[in-house]
Amino acid sequence: MSRLIITAEESVCDALEQHIKEHPLVEHTFQNSGFWYSNGETGPEWFTLTIEADYSKKDEVESLVDTALKELGKSAGNRFWG
Repeated sequence: MSRLIITAEESVCDALEQHIKEHPLVEHTFQNSGFWYSNGETGPEWFTLTIEADYSKKDEVESLVDTALKELGKSAGNRFWG
């Protein structure tokens, strides 16, 4: 099982997770957040949605995410497989 990690606003992570978590390609989802630190000072908060899925179906999972974001009228920042 691999993880697709998506960085986005909290509301986008919430909406996307609700939209795709029951899809057969998705094994599990969870969210995480934290703060960026710079020169010892707290920076802006970040949010991620992690999707656990079969990496052999990478293209299908990414297409699912793209379609869901389009249907929701939302956009996300970076994403990567880890």
